[in-house]
Amino acid sequence: MKGCIFCQIQAGELPASVVYEDDQAMVILDLFPIREGHCLVIPKTHAPLLEQLDSGVSHHLMDLARRTILAHKRAGLPVLAHNVVVNDGREANQHVPHVHVHVIPRRGGDTLITAWTWATRLLNIFGMARRRKKLDRMAGLLAEHFPERA
Repeated sequence: MKGCIFCQIQAGELPASVVYEDDQAMVILDLFPIREGHCLVIPKTHAPLLEQLDSGVSHHLMDLARRTILAHKRAGLPVLAHNVVVNDGREANQHVPHVHVHVIPRRGGDTLITAWTWATRLLNIFGMARRRKKLDRMAGLLAEHFPERA
């Protein structure tokens, strides 16, 4: 869909740090991460709301979220748990009207900093070139450890 940032990323019109991609979806690193390794699982079908996706695609998104969690652990990130979040609709704090699943690594004891980062994350637009390099390195590491379909 024209004007959708995730559709533009999938079309190669905008850059992204890609961890994994197949014919149904892709996993990228969030440009404004809550925690290091924060990924987004995005369907290639444009749908603003989860209810608008085919059930096979929604199941695939959750499998990719599961595999992203495994990649975080296999890559050696200091992770003890994960938040897997779908903000489904504008009133649920969905900023991009295209379904996406957040997979956020958690370390324990990081609740306050995570809440602060979540609240202020879109305000930090400085240092994009440096940020992109860091995200690309992380994407490469996670891609190396991303499990095959099981």
